Amino acid sequence: MLTFFLEIYDLVYNYLTSTNFGGVLIILKLTSYLLTLMLALLIAVLLKRADSTWWVEERVYASQVAYGQSEDQRWQKILERLKKGDEANLKLAIIEADSLLDDILKRISFPGGNMEERLGQINKAEMKSIDKIWEAHKIRNRIVSNSNTRVTLEEAEQAVSGIEEALKELEYLS
Repeated sequence: MLTFFLEIYDLVYNYLTSTNFGGVLIILKLTSYLLTLMLALLIAVLLKRADSTWWVEERVYASQVAYGQSEDQRWQKILERLKKGDEANLKLAIIEADSLLDDILKRISFPGGNMEERLGQINKAEMKSIDKIWEAHKIRNRIVSNSNTRVTLEEAEQAVSGIEEALKELEYLS
């Protein structure tokens, strides 16, 4: 049995010390370099396809555009509705502010199928204004479920300011 292993050892040793092995070694080196290059290119392609720059896009979005309007334009429209003071505009201001916050939460990938589910994922430690957001969302739900719901200027201002506070926490507004 020992002679079998010694014969294999002699065969391997003779092959490794022969001139043929030098040629094989060069071919193996070239093959490994080519394989490394191909794998590096494959990694680059996969990273590009996986959209590895999503965090840059998120920051750009947070400071730029929501539905084709800049943050100031969309928020200013909500504030203008609030200033008009009539009940229809107050209701729209609340609904649009809630919708804006929902869009931001979706964009930053909060889980949930609707606004209530997304808000349920947030705790007081993550967002200080969560209670104000819930109050504003409840007013929004009251408006949407019953068009005859009355909204006072104070209620609307409180709801919109709660959402404004949340948007500032999310760095959507400065």
